[in-house]
Amino acid sequence: MFHTPDTETLRLCSVLASTAFGLVFALVRFGRRVEPHFAHWSASAFLYAATLTGFEPARGNAALIGLLLGALAASNMLIVSGLRAFDGKPPFPSWMLAPVLICVGAHVLPIWIGGHGPIASMFTHAGDTISVAISAAITGAMLWSSGKREQSRARRIAGLAMLAYLPGYAVTLAAYASTAPGINYLALIPMLSDQLLLGVLNLGLLAIPAERAQQRLRDAALRDPLTGVWNRAGFDAHAKRLAAPGAAVLAIDLDHFKQINDRHGHLAGDNVLIELARLAGAEVASLGGEFGRLGGDEFVAILPASRASDAQVCANQIHAACRTYTAGMPEWTTSIGVSQIGAYEESHHDALQRADVALYRAKLAGRNTLTV
Repeated sequence: MFHTPDTETLRLCSVLASTAFGLVFALVRFGRRVEPHFAHWSASAFLYAATLTGFEPARGNAALIGLLLGALAASNMLIVSGLRAFDGKPPFPSWMLAPVLICVGAHVLPIWIGGHGPIASMFTHAGDTISVAISAAITGAMLWSSGKREQSRARRIAGLAMLAYLPGYAVTLAAYASTAPGINYLALIPMLSDQLLLGVLNLGLLAIPAERAQQRLRDAALRDPLTGVWNRAGFDAHAKRLAAPGAAVLAIDLDHFKQINDRHGHLAGDNVLIELARLAGAEVASLGGEFGRLGGDEFVAILPASRASDAQVCANQIHAACRTYTAGMPEWTTSIGVSQIGAYEESHHDALQRADVALYRAKLAGRNTLTV
């Protein structure tokens, strides 16, 4: 039913597909100011296409084929460098040169040492396959691991596509070991893999920036635009992970905030809110908690049950920080109410209501104080 695959036709398909993706990456790069990762990925695609084109003219020239195999590894490393540039890291650490040199050496050294005999040929084929597989494995592993760390589906898809080449390299090794050296399996089998995986890999790379942009939009929708801390919806969403029996909830309110606005202007009031969010947010974050602004001058925090015993200490530190920060600002203080999530409560909402009651008592007691 199926004819024997034509290696040259498969190679041409890979060259055309890779060139097309290189053009897409290049056009996207030229349309934006600061997105260097697209330049790396475009160079990777073009280098891969050029390398595949060069194998036929280089047939019989060991040094040139070794350089082309090194270029294959370099095309994989350019994917890694683009990922590092996207994450704000130096794109070219020195270790990235090692897979390139391994590919060159794995092809050239057996021929220089053993000539062109059958044993040298076997070692050359095996070395070529293993060395190219190493560069693919490094690229796939870095895409996959960063995808898990960043919770990026696009990275994991691209990493899985690259790792999916490895079974093809294993089949290539088995083919060289079990058959007479008449077919260039390293050209045939990876080219077959390209027809499925090359598009998945490059589409995954294209989706990485769009995925981050969508995540930033979702995150911005959950942030208070003035202070940058969680808004009510964001706090509710992130407090769920800490909402367990024994967790501490703090209700925090600025004292006489209306008077600050009336006497010093709304800009001064905004600066006070921003500074309170910075100071209190840092204290809460140091204990592994979440902090948010409910609206106006009302803030809320939740501390995990394991740090609930530090809730009063945290509140006192917030008080102390607010009392000492007066440079360029009107003097301001806070009132704080503290409560805990009960044994049979599944969310923080009831505890927040009790913390609000405690906060109200703190204001009745003269403000600038803490009530538990």
